[in-house]
Amino acid sequence: MRKLLSVVLAGAMALSMTACSSKPAETTAAPAETSEAAAEAVTEAVSSEAKEGGYTIGFSPYTLTNEYFTAVLNGVQTACDELGCELIYFDPQNDPTKQASQIDDMIASGINALVYIPYDSAGAQTVLQTCKDAGVKVINVDNVIQEEDYDLVDGIIASDNTQLGYLSGQWVAEHHPDGANILIVHLQTAESCIINVDGFWQGIKENVKNPDAFVEVQVVEGKGATDAAFEVVSDALQAHDNIDVIYAINDTSALGAVQAVEEAGKTGSIDILGKDGAPIGKHAIKDGTMVQSSAQRPTYMGYMGVKEAVDLLNGKEITFNTSIESYSITADNIDEYDLDAWDSLD
Repeated sequence: MRKLLSVVLAGAMALSMTACSSKPAETTAAPAETSEAAAEAVTEAVSSEAKEGGYTIGFSPYTLTNEYFTAVLNGVQTACDELGCELIYFDPQNDPTKQASQIDDMIASGINALVYIPYDSAGAQTVLQTCKDAGVKVINVDNVIQEEDYDLVDGIIASDNTQLGYLSGQWVAEHHPDGANILIVHLQTAESCIINVDGFWQGIKENVKNPDAFVEVQVVEGKGATDAAFEVVSDALQAHDNIDVIYAINDTSALGAVQAVEEAGKTGSIDILGKDGAPIGKHAIKDGTMVQSSAQRPTYMGYMGVKEAVDLLNGKEITFNTSIESYSITADNIDEYDLDAWDSLD
């Protein structure tokens, strides 16, 4: 049944489905009558699977071109395999309109629950209301929706986003006690990243004698991506010749900062900090091109998202808001970690 469902979905939704990889799918329009017939077949397949006793879980990150989200997907897939659930997922490629449309497709296909990472945490109401009206359980993972929308989801699993930023701020306070000029590489559509940056400044201000000596030189929009971060950091380095520290909201954009600093001939003179504890971040810390990353547990988050969804579907109670503790990876402890692995499920 799993193979059948995958084949039917590939035919029905060729516009957006990924083939279990981080590369975007090619877009090919299908005739309307073909899509309708395929969609009916999908619904039939899902209904058949439900009769066999398993649930169908939808997973919607806002991209799968970032290895952080493929790590979440790995956790989702592992839990589905363990629990006998069918999995449907798509790659919206950082497009909130596409993400909403894909979720509509999953609902039409008969999913029982959705593990959801919104592209725009402030603009998720319509999608969430659609799920609620359809009776689909929603576990919001990683990028937390705004508090006024909490009644539209059934559970939240995320890192302590304040702590993630705070740990990086602490590092800056310890290594630049007299002050620093700081560039922020942001993702301003993500509520989690807004909280990260607030936590970063909190981590500095609570651990130094003179908080005013720490200056925000500029905030640039890195879109959470290496290429975009490279461009905006390169521009910032040309505009400001006094940058001491770069704080990026993930290791993927921190890598773009590393490349921009290297191209500017400033490697070693600017401290670059990231977030996630990704393999690329750990390798950069080991190589000395990054100094710190606040690590998350994306695989575990995805795994628990499915586990909690299934518990709800089975009538069990869950903790509504689960906060997962983070930890700081630096040159001092990098040898304690597997450079090529994300987190474990332990």
